[in-house]
Amino acid sequence: MKVKTYTFDDIRGGMDVIKEQFGPDTIIMDIKQNNHNGNGWMKKGCEISIAVENDPGAALETDLGEIRKKTEAIWSDAARYLTDRLVSIETDMLVDRLKTYPMPLKILHDRMMKAGLDRHICMSLLSEVFAEIGSIAENSTKALFFTKTKLGRRIALCDTMAPDESILLIGPTGSGKTETAKKLAAVMNTRDLNPSILAFDPVRRGAYEELLAFSQKTGTPFQFAATIEELRRKAHDGNGKKIIDITGHLTYQGEVVDNFRGMKKLVVFPAGMRDEMLEHYLGIMDSASISGLIFTKLDEQDRLGPLCNSVLRLGRPIAALTGGAGIGEIMIPDQDTFGRILIEGRGWQSTDAR
Repeated sequence: MKVKTYTFDDIRGGMDVIKEQFGPDTIIMDIKQNNHNGNGWMKKGCEISIAVENDPGAALETDLGEIRKKTEAIWSDAARYLTDRLVSIETDMLVDRLKTYPMPLKILHDRMMKAGLDRHICMSLLSEVFAEIGSIAENSTKALFFTKTKLGRRIALCDTMAPDESILLIGPTGSGKTETAKKLAAVMNTRDLNPSILAFDPVRRGAYEELLAFSQKTGTPFQFAATIEELRRKAHDGNGKKIIDITGHLTYQGEVVDNFRGMKKLVVFPAGMRDEMLEHYLGIMDSASISGLIFTKLDEQDRLGPLCNSVLRLGRPIAALTGGAGIGEIMIPDQDTFGRILIEGRGWQSTDAR
């Protein structure tokens, strides 16, 4: 078996010629992408080496396994090269596109990128703004207003402050459900909603002491349930708004949501949780009719752009955002919230519970 090398302008075109002339089963031995020489030009773009049989019996003596491995490695390299080239081309296109925008939109682009917003989301926002207002975007104030408005419209909100509507808090262990229950109760107290807190944990009393201390300090009524039957009875006992804090154990959370299908359910996630983990948990709870999400521990994040990316990709309504241990470290978001914290860089904390 001999190896012959052919030169072509590009890899795809060369592979088409090879298949046409030598057949689709031709063994590819090597593909090399030629770089530009020092003068910035080249005669041919790539070299493709193929195996050519001397006689029909020669192929029987060839280690086909090794050839397949090398062929697959070559194809992987070619695919990686093409992917890198596409990314490079896309980047160049975005840069050229940005050059045509008014200066205020360029400044907003830099702010959002520094905050960690995905570049595709960033450019699509600015594209919508520029398409809608055109030369008006030369005005910095109006450019900021329309960009914030466009961002706000992409994020759905979940109302947690309706009177007499109880809410169920679920989410992974350690996500901050108990802290969130206390912060929501504090905000609701400032709005004269008079909530009570009901904690559920069949295994251990977990947050009992913590919530009891909060109850004694603030006057917020508190109860504890250790069985589904007890939880069901206390949850439906009397009127008023209840915040129900459920243990992080998935099995018990599943039992609870099955028994409270008509109640508003909010999932509590830490802000730094990866998208695949968020989607995995939501997939497990897919039948639970989740009403909204709450993101906690925002104070532990250097930038809030990644959180905004997650919110936009998930497409779920947002009910609240929380930060550190302070009872006032919570925000009930409105349409301007993400614009304020992402574009303007202003503090996100609420003053309701302070």
